[in-house]
Amino acid sequence: MDTVKNRIGREHQDKRLRVEFLGGEIAEIKLLLVSECAQHRECNGIVYDIISTNRADHIKKGAAYWAESTYVESFEVLGD
Repeated sequence: MDTVKNRIGREHQDKRLRVEFLGGEIAEIKLLLVSECAQHRECNGIVYDIISTNRADHIKKGAAYWAESTYVESFEVLGD
């Protein structure tokens, strides 16, 4: 898995990723959008669909999710 210093970027949009989040959630996701902002750290993040997760209580049918980039501990590209 890539470490945080290898951040998820726009080149990862539309890819399937395995992401480990702070707090222990590990999810397979479809990355929809990467938000990058030089002015505010809080606006850097990802929008994604969950394919699977070890935290089934986090899945809401038909919902897209947002996470700040700082909450991503590591990730791995699984494919398109």
